[in-house]
Amino acid sequence: DFVYGSTFAASGEIDIMELRGDEPGKIESTIHYGGTKPNFNSSGGFLDFHRSFADDFHTFGCIWSNTSIDFYVDDQVFHRERIDRSMYSGKGPNPYTKNGQPFDKDFQINLNLAVGGAFFDPPEITEDDARKWPQPSYVIDYVRVYKQKN
Repeated sequence: DFVYGSTFAASGEIDIMELRGDEPGKIESTIHYGGTKPNFNSSGGFLDFHRSFADDFHTFGCIWSNTSIDFYVDDQVFHRERIDRSMYSGKGPNPYTKNGQPFDKDFQINLNLAVGGAFFDPPEITEDDARKWPQPSYVIDYVRVYKQKN
């Protein structure tokens, strides 16, 4: 739902894991916030796993509290984003009235597989490029969501 604005990314987005097929050993975890496109911010962390994530199943996740979002791989936290602050980008109208917004509302879970597009640095990845990837698979064993009791 677009609680804080009618377009990306005023209402926020949490990308638990993003992996590029041309770099199968690297992931990033990112949050998007701050205002509507193009007046938004993105911040996150990168992890170089030094081998392909396709070699085995892995657990990707985040622990989302009132103050931070911790991103982890296989039970190891590799990045923390503080959200107990103003998330306004400083550009365009401010959609927020409190610190921590938009990360004060429930989010949808999307399991996205993106091939090509703006996620890749130039030159753009073509269909022919993607066909050359050694393991073009997207396998999800399970998805779990837990909510901590107050």
